[in-house]
Amino acid sequence: HVAAHVLAGKLQSEEHLPERPSASIGGFPFLTQAFGGKYDDVSVTAHNVKTTDGVTISTLSAHLHGAHVPLSKVLHGSVSRVPVDRVDGKAFVAFGDLGRYLSTQGATVTLNRSSAHGIDLTGRLPLAGKTRLVHAVVTVAVSNSVVTLSGPVRLRGITRELALRVPLRALPFRFTITSVTVGADGISGTGTAKHVELGS
Repeated sequence: HVAAHVLAGKLQSEEHLPERPSASIGGFPFLTQAFGGKYDDVSVTAHNVKTTDGVTISTLSAHLHGAHVPLSKVLHGSVSRVPVDRVDGKAFVAFGDLGRYLSTQGATVTLNRSSAHGIDLTGRLPLAGKTRLVHAVVTVAVSNSVVTLSGPVRLRGITRELALRVPLRALPFRFTITSVTVGADGISGTGTAKHVELGS
């Protein structure tokens, strides 16, 4: 409990999280991990994390595999940096938070799930030099941690390609988004990172 509490506090300050995340330490046996200063599986969850690009991550969760935290530093509260062998991360952005970010880019839209990789989009957004009311089913994809909502839109008999970009870069815990799916309430991006040093 002490190790998880200290680690959560350090991750909050070093990863610039708005509040102390929840943290739990798994793996077996725990005492062997504590004395060795290496924890096999640390689960961390944080909420309402705003990225440097202005996107609010509704829920950010990470599994830290091989987190190196010497017991002496835990007991003295002197943890400064946390080397981690591997991070498996997930960033969930609710449709409401996704819509709020898109509104800062000039698009006032309502979003609903249409499939595992598709979103039903309705609203006003800039197209062909004007703000227009549109309805489209867009495909969700990710490249270089930038999620793109793209699809064809019919305007006065002419098909135009819509592309809205949502950057999920520079996330806490250093993982890079490599895949994305659409859920009932929003989109989830997952990714990994190896040999990272939290707090650096």
